Amino acid sequence: MTFKPNIEQSFPLMPYSQLVWDMMKYEPKIYNNQILLKVSKKQVDTEKIKNAFRKAFLNHPAFSTRIDENGLQTFFDTNDILHGQFHSVDFTDEADSLKISVSINRILGDGASGRILIEDFIKAYLGEQLEKDNYANYLAQLEKYKLTERYQLHKQWLEQHFAGDYPVHPRTDLPLSEKVESYEALYFDDYTAQRTALTELGVKYVVSLSAIVSLAACLAIMDYNGMDISAITWAYEGREKLEEQRVFGSLHRDIPLLIKKENSKAGLLRQIRQELRDGISHSTYPYTLTPPYSDKWNYAVNVLQMDSVESMLAIMPFPFEVLDTEKPRLAYSLLDIEIYDEQQLTIVYRYSSAHYKEESIRRFASLVRLHIEQLCRE
Repeated sequence: MTFKPNIEQSFPLMPYSQLVWDMMKYEPKIYNNQILLKVSKKQVDTEKIKNAFRKAFLNHPAFSTRIDENGLQTFFDTNDILHGQFHSVDFTDEADSLKISVSINRILGDGASGRILIEDFIKAYLGEQLEKDNYANYLAQLEKYKLTERYQLHKQWLEQHFAGDYPVHPRTDLPLSEKVESYEALYFDDYTAQRTALTELGVKYVVSLSAIVSLAACLAIMDYNGMDISAITWAYEGREKLEEQRVFGSLHRDIPLLIKKENSKAGLLRQIRQELRDGISHSTYPYTLTPPYSDKWNYAVNVLQMDSVESMLAIMPFPFEVLDTEKPRLAYSLLDIEIYDEQQLTIVYRYSSAHYKEESIRRFASLVRLHIEQLCRE
């Protein structure tokens, strides 16, 4: 099967993809996410699985792009859709099972893209029609939008709103000026016992779980740094329009949130609601990812609501076994806060082990917990 693109124009990279591209100049394999799957031959038709992978990947133009030295992406003809500049899918037939190694770099797509690809694989396996991915059209429309007055007004609003000096992360143990190779470390905090209280708080004040965690993180940064103001970023999936719903690409946006300390719980929750609304409404301008602002915001705490690989694969019509491929990974971010609302409600702190000691992250996590408990208290 050959993919033939319906457009020959080149486009600039999406903002987060540009960030990854720039980082690749120093670390070529950065954000290269790999998963190894295994399925029993007694349960599936392995040729049908292989064809379903090809059909799913063929449905998304991102897998037929090539990025040149100037950071421009161009769609091209390919007769091997499962192997490209930033992705690969390889099959290994064994006596009683099929192993599938999938590698997709973050430059191609965001978290929502992974769910879209899995859904398309299922449809392809079941012989159902796939919905078209209008990625090329999305990129073309975005370039037109960048020329509008509204785009510039969003830039001006963001520059004015986020002017000033305030921390965007807990104070580091090692100065950021120290250039060191750092590996990623994880700290897990179980909030399953607080799930009901968090749900009730969200309903009462019309705030999402990720908004509550974001607010608590801002307050914890203030406590940790001895300040009365702080900011973070929040990961927003975007995809508001119908034609964007099936796009595999890096459409997510980093929404900056600025919070000032106050004693009223209702006032704090009003602040986070307003920050989220304003942030989303102005988010078509990639403020946090654009120089010179990115010099500061690249180090901001980022709050993300995540799906585990296991939970995404749970919708498969047959069981995939996920094989362990975990290796020590370089730290790509200073500190991310990931929320997994699944069978257990877990907050994961993914941090640079060179810049934070484990006891420092434990202290910060305890401050986040303290503020969440205070918010949940009547």
